[in-house]
Amino acid sequence: MDYDFKFDFNKRKQYCEVYLWDVHPTTFARWQAGRWGYFLPTWENANKDKFGELHFVKGRLRFDTIVHELEHLRVEWIWSHGETITRKNEEKYTSFLDELTRRFIRELRKAEPRIKL
Repeated sequence: MDYDFKFDFNKRKQYCEVYLWDVHPTTFARWQAGRWGYFLPTWENANKDKFGELHFVKGRLRFDTIVHELEHLRVEWIWSHGETITRKNEEKYTSFLDELTRRFIRELRKAEPRIKL
């Protein structure tokens, strides 16, 4: 299946593909995934290319679900670089989540202008 859209991050060196499924939430549950969405890490090189996939139930897309799954992506990215969040780098990684959210929403609105959040 082709992705619905993708968004880049990390100075445009990496991207994440997004799939919007027109299914009932129990379909994801049967797949042993989240109920309304899930993140699938796919990275081979932690610094470039495709980093992962985000999958969402199209009819149940909400801000909290989006940010929840983006947080999984962010944590996987942090772990892939062998880092942890500390008082010294917390602002850096908070800004990183801001970037992910902003880029995700911008591309979502281009791909699915009828979705209202």
